[in-house]
Amino acid sequence: MIISVGIIGYTGRMGQAIARTVETHSAASLAGGLTRTTPVGGKDNRPFIVTDKPEELFPECDVLIDFSHASATSHYAQIAAQYGKPFLSGTTGLDKDSLAALHEVSAKIPVLYTTNTSLSLVVVKQMARVAARLLKDQDYDVSILDKHHRWKKDAPSGTALTLGKAVLEGNDGKHPPVYSSIRSGAIVGEHDILFAGTGENITIQHVVTDRRVFARGAVQAALWLAGQKPGYYIMDDVLEIGG
Repeated sequence: MIISVGIIGYTGRMGQAIARTVETHSAASLAGGLTRTTPVGGKDNRPFIVTDKPEELFPECDVLIDFSHASATSHYAQIAAQYGKPFLSGTTGLDKDSLAALHEVSAKIPVLYTTNTSLSLVVVKQMARVAARLLKDQDYDVSILDKHHRWKKDAPSGTALTLGKAVLEGNDGKHPPVYSSIRSGAIVGEHDILFAGTGENITIQHVVTDRRVFARGAVQAALWLAGQKPGYYIMDDVLEIGG
């Protein structure tokens, strides 16, 4: 069965990477993309829809992937719910109200929210949680450093905060992590979790050098989400990893 994918934020760096991944995937087809402004040339010049109107794209999709803007994600999720379409968002910087809106619509449609669509980061998060649990009664400080390209606006990154949450879950909040961020050049994404003791340190590192990693993970997760019941999911669920 071929799953028809719609991309919200189609003209962005991630949107374009996801589009290329979908177009070469054996189990997916590109229904089209949603843009912030009316596309030049119109949809008739393309084999798929490119539009600034959700009502033109959403009905044609089996699942939607959102990499738009934090201020718009909850709005698009609500429209997706109106059409009964599974909704995956990797947009970072969402506030509490936006996250609450995603939880609300998950009663009607499958919703997967993640700050990072790399599948290997799911493993890194588990490693951080286990390390924090084993060291929670020891004298260790925890620091999380994230490095990204100069155009990334949110700091610390959503992924850094997600890793920090895993640390707090592991050590019951005994050693809250300290965050620091670097925005420089064209760094795709790097995260270091440092457990610093006296005379010894442990570093768990995740480095992405190619944006296609995120695109592949997003597409795999979206295809999985298309077959799920309404509910709120995270990337751990895609790999069937418990918390």
